[in-house]
Amino acid sequence: MKIGRLKNIQIVFSLPVRELRRLLIPPDRFVGSELLRLHRDESHYLRRVLRLRVGDSLAIADGCGQLWQADVVDEHTVRTHPQPCEQVDQPQPTLGLAVSIIRRGFDDVVRMGCELGIDRIQPLRCDRTVPQADHRAERWNTIVREAVEQCERLWKPTVLELNTLNAWLESSSGQKAFGVTRQQNVRPLIDWLDQTAMPQPMTWLIVGPEGGWTSAERDAMDKHSVVPIHLGGSILRTSTAAVAGAVELVRWREQQLNS
Repeated sequence: MKIGRLKNIQIVFSLPVRELRRLLIPPDRFVGSELLRLHRDESHYLRRVLRLRVGDSLAIADGCGQLWQADVVDEHTVRTHPQPCEQVDQPQPTLGLAVSIIRRGFDDVVRMGCELGIDRIQPLRCDRTVPQADHRAERWNTIVREAVEQCERLWKPTVLELNTLNAWLESSSGQKAFGVTRQQNVRPLIDWLDQTAMPQPMTWLIVGPEGGWTSAERDAMDKHSVVPIHLGGSILRTSTAAVAGAVELVRWREQQLNS
């Protein structure tokens, strides 16, 4: 067995683990034993969805950069191999989307943000957030888990607790930009990233409600040195703007890593 290194990735070459079906299990459940007892929903997923049987192999991601090979012992238990077969450093800078919750479409923001490579998702309640917009933390975390398994990310993104815009601006760190429409002399997001944004530990894009920002919210952005940007000439729905912004953020980070 050989150990190879490629940039910040360490891979132990054995079986083609990346081709195995995947399950996300938090790292604290690996403590003290290679036998891993599955929760009821995980057992159901392996048997009914992945159609795995006793003796079949699978891959287990811990959401913290490690991938393990495992074998099905019985319908409620898997045995993990002693060492991870792949380890990946968390990409830097950390990328975040702070998005006003919306009546329909926030599930898509969470799912697509995860698949694209966003690291933190901050649901916001803004002045013009519609009253019908539901806070569904449990649902969003389920979506993240499923998306991590599907897209084969090794780092699980975090969906933060719902917060108001003002409170979040007061407590959060990192450089920030917020999307605007119908405002003159505003750079596109990609220009801000390329020309101004520095590869700091945390970079945020803030996307508001479809009713737009109030003057008080714009004042708060200005107070906290949040930079206005635009995402093109079209008026985008909140969910569309968030996904479009996520694409630009991840592309910018890839350029930083490859430069």
